[in-house]
Amino acid sequence: MSTSQGGPAAADSEIAERIKNALIVKNSNAKALSAETGISYNRLRLNLKGDRSLTFAEFIRIADAINVKPSALLPDELTRRSAA
Repeated sequence: MSTSQGGPAAADSEIAERIKNALIVKNSNAKALSAETGISYNRLRLNLKGDRSLTFAEFIRIADAINVKPSALLPDELTRRSAA
């Protein structure tokens, strides 16, 4: 995923931050998310650090597990562009 401000790495980092914030709100953590989604803990840690891009399937499984719409995890630049 790329954004007009920073490219794919910036988008990955923002998505990771939004997932981490959702985990805080849910009073959960990466280990629990790993167990719930079937994504290995090590792989998920790389995602949450922004060092690895999520696959589409992983992205959807995470959104489902934390009970948010997938669009809520996307950077604002991507959601604004798709709404236009």
